[in-house]
Amino acid sequence: MPHHPASAQLIDRLKRRFSFQISVDVNTIDLGLTVATAALAGGADIIEMGTPLLKTQGVANVVPAFRKRFPDAILLADMKTMDGGGGEARAVYSGGANVIDFLALSGVDSAKAICAVRDEFRKANPNMPRLVFADVMIPHQGPAAQAGEIAQRMIDAGVDAVGIHLQVDTRRANPKLIENDYLGEVARAVFERVGKQVPMQVVGGLHAAQAKKLAKSGVRGFVISSNMGVADGTARYNLPPDEIRKLVASFIAEVSG
Repeated sequence: MPHHPASAQLIDRLKRRFSFQISVDVNTIDLGLTVATAALAGGADIIEMGTPLLKTQGVANVVPAFRKRFPDAILLADMKTMDGGGGEARAVYSGGANVIDFLALSGVDSAKAICAVRDEFRKANPNMPRLVFADVMIPHQGPAAQAGEIAQRMIDAGVDAVGIHLQVDTRRANPKLIENDYLGEVARAVFERVGKQVPMQVVGGLHAAQAKKLAKSGVRGFVISSNMGVADGTARYNLPPDEIRKLVASFIAEVSG
């Protein structure tokens, strides 16, 4: 991997300091920009252009619109890529995003193809961080030992960070996965294995108490889902912006306090 100070600095920050990513899983650019603005005001430091937004409105429309509105923000595109990774990475980076998030399910060849495009963009612009995140989707990439092995394979292929991601369809079908802290259990085990190597995020309807417990284990990267950190599955994207700001700020304060 070529040395790239801007990327290395961001990776180091994500490993050492708390980061809070807002998942903008809405269907219109206008609502997405509103939610992201409120979350940034509440203390979020990474804006995730969510998969529903990217698919309904298109990468070529969404990413430039977010970069124009947020010229200095860290922008992540949650592409859930399963194939054709190089092309999708090129589209994301060309639009102005810093990070592409793909599925570890796609395998090592896709990981390497995405990382190769990342390296092209790093070489072209030394001042802009360009990162690759791989999401390990659970429960079907569990149990914890298997998830850890998959995360290690992704790191060996060149990714900059890994996410442990409890699938939304599964957690809706089986709410006990949230109640029993299955996500936390797997995330702690994977963090024990790879947390010293790369930053790690946890995502999947987290509420503040779960995230706080993970923070005590050393995890530093958290994704705020549609529930905005509340212990239920209710989407809150349509709340007034100031309420979103307060919920995000409350989550951050509880987890990092």
